[in-house]
Amino acid sequence: MPQKLVDLHCDSVFFILEGKDLRQHVEGIHVDLPRLKAGRVGLQVFAVYVPPDTENAFLCAEQGINAIESFAKSHEHLALVETSSQLRSVLSSEKVGVMLAIENGLAIEESLEKLSQLRRRKVRIMTLVHSQNMSWIESCTGTGKFGTDNVRAQGKNALSNFGEKVVDAMNDLGIIPDVSHASEAAFWEIIKRSRKPIIASHSCAYSLCAAKRNLKDDQLKALGDTGALVGVNFATSFLSDPYRIAFQAACERIDINPGSSLIMSDILTRLPKISIPVPHTIIADHIDYMVNIAGEDCVAIGSDFDGISSSPDGVTGSDFYPVLEDELRTRGYSDKRIEKIFNGNFLRLLEVWDK
Repeated sequence: MPQKLVDLHCDSVFFILEGKDLRQHVEGIHVDLPRLKAGRVGLQVFAVYVPPDTENAFLCAEQGINAIESFAKSHEHLALVETSSQLRSVLSSEKVGVMLAIENGLAIEESLEKLSQLRRRKVRIMTLVHSQNMSWIESCTGTGKFGTDNVRAQGKNALSNFGEKVVDAMNDLGIIPDVSHASEAAFWEIIKRSRKPIIASHSCAYSLCAAKRNLKDDQLKALGDTGALVGVNFATSFLSDPYRIAFQAACERIDINPGSSLIMSDILTRLPKISIPVPHTIIADHIDYMVNIAGEDCVAIGSDFDGISSSPDGVTGSDFYPVLEDELRTRGYSDKRIEKIFNGNFLRLLEVWDK
């Protein structure tokens, strides 16, 4: 039986803010309502990305939230989803659920009260850091300075005392910590600190592609052991190691750091085309690998659509998911296993966070 899908991460709010009408087909993007319907998407998590150099970070987050809320309320086939019961409802209906997330803890401006305000705006997920370190958390791309010498002297390698308070407050408020973009050291401190299972919403397997953003085997196993989740990212530079190497070299030739604060549209317009074929089946390769390392209860989908410079051959956007489902079936995946990966695992985790 065809399964409805939860996608844990997209950056499509950029296009909403630009005035594009995502209720209709929009040429050249990954996510719009016709594609979501064609792909049998039951829930799309829309992340509000706050660039590392943003001066009014909380205002930036609020503007993105306002745009996503307006979109979710603008069509009868869309519904804002905050709770596991609401998710169950949209999964059994013809509607597409929309969930709010924040990408970059810079948005809280080092204020737990602003974190509380984001939760009151129905935010359920926050990616703790992006491409640059902050005073309270370290990024996997490591630009900028984490903390102070005094913080490191206290043995805080990647998460400061304030960072621990942020994780504690997220547990209290019901905002799921997302460790995609966090450094390896920060990952271990966060997973240890959180009382509830975390997520890595849009990451891949480091053993298959050695991108800094990807997760090593011991990290994947730890996610599986704690009831946490990893959403497979569809960026070719996170899926294919030969493509990653060529992508990095191309970025260096035109002086672009892939982990910089440049918006993706800038990278897209400046990056040369890389002629290395990457088949869409590589996504299933990463799913296979993660299932083998972390277990079938740990794996989900986190496409990163509209925030990636390229995707594998044949991956046009949210309408791709039936193709992925067919590929998993050819590999012997049962209806039950596909349901877990496509929606059940996140539903289970959200139920934990709703308690």
